[in-house]
Amino acid sequence: MRLAIMRPADRLDGSIALARSMDFETVAASPLAIVPNDDADTRRLMEALKLGEVDHAVITSSTGVSSILELGRSCDVDMIGMLNRCRVTAIGPSTARAMTAAGIRVDMMPEEYTSAGLVNMLTSMNVSGRTVGLLRSDHGDPVLVTGLREAGASVLEAAVYRLVPRPEDEGLAALVQEALDGNVDAFAFPSALTAATFIEAAELMGVRDQIIAMLNERLVAAIGRPTRRKLESMGVRVEVMPEQATFIAMLVAIVGYRAR
Repeated sequence: MRLAIMRPADRLDGSIALARSMDFETVAASPLAIVPNDDADTRRLMEALKLGEVDHAVITSSTGVSSILELGRSCDVDMIGMLNRCRVTAIGPSTARAMTAAGIRVDMMPEEYTSAGLVNMLTSMNVSGRTVGLLRSDHGDPVLVTGLREAGASVLEAAVYRLVPRPEDEGLAALVQEALDGNVDAFAFPSALTAATFIEAAELMGVRDQIIAMLNERLVAAIGRPTRRKLESMGVRVEVMPEQATFIAMLVAIVGYRAR
């Protein structure tokens, strides 16, 4: 089975190697660029961490970890030390591994590796009156902020990195063409923004309708509910969604579906 993999550049090689270790052939592209983000919200959260005003810190991706380290270097602050002074939560195993490797303590991880899973775990601990710092991308699921605020938490949200769509990317255009030529059997979409950017690339090439028709004749996997909703809103049928929102779980789910 030839699988289309679309990941940011910092995760692409590892994702390809993982897929090949599971006997997939791969065709890949990077539809999103990652840009560390040092804006007013980020500075505000960094200051709150420095002053010890944050009770819980939540990191929602391994890219967030590398962006935190980059911000620490560029701003000449000890982000690791500041984070380790409060309770720190990782959204899932990949994030937890990146945190541990960086020297950031992992205190908690939800049973479900999603924003909804984080809300369920943190609200069960009674966060009312507590300050929760969220270190995430600029396209994070709003359910995390909404759920924590509804539970009475004071939320400081910082987009420590921005995800910049690259629908004009030559590699992505080549992937669209490979798909149109019938050379791709399955598609693994790791985020709603990735799915939207793939379709936007097809639209720039004047083949949006053809790509959607082609996807509906292939195996399409979404990493989680937000990605599935986005694909379905664009007219794409989703056959596979793993129980846990991780890339490896999505690949395992594709293997399981293929073996049925």
